[in-house]
Parts: sequence; structure tokens; C-alpha cells
Amino acid sequence: MKSTVYLNIRKIRELKNLTREYVAEELNMSMSGYGKIERGEVDLTVNKLIQIGKVLDVSIEFIFKFDVTIFFNDTAQQAHKAS
Repeated sequence: MKSTVYLNIRKIRELKNLTREYVAEELNMSMSGYGKIERGEVDLTVNKLIQIGKVLDVSIEFIFKFDVTIFFNDTAQQAHKAS
């Protein structure tokens, strides 16, 4: 479960086309410090999760429950219906 949260943070950031540099700057962190978060090398506090959620414009619940495979399946189905 723990590694899923870190992976979800990275995937959400990528889907929103945000750079690591941008997120790190918004969090008042170094790039290497933020990189450690995405790699799961540090324990996250609730406060830091709230801050990350604000920068990514998602709730903490969304970060925990995000499933990239469901996201892409839904997107593919919508694209298929449109064609």
C-alpha cells in the first residue's frame, strides 16, 4: 500500500503534465527531496500529503485510491465511443 501512494503521486503529477521541479518549488522543497518522495524513500506526514494534494489539485483520498489502469481503460473506452 505504501509504495502505491508514492507511485500514485508520480503518476498524477505526470498526467497533469507537471514537472518535478514545479512541484518541488510549490512545496518549498529541493528537487532531490521531492524525488525521494516519489521514489518512496521517505515517510510522508499527513501534512505533506495535504500539501502535495493541493499542488496536484486532488484530495488525499484520490491519491490513495487512484488506479492508473482504470484511468487509462476509461479513457480508451471514451475514445472508442467517440470514434
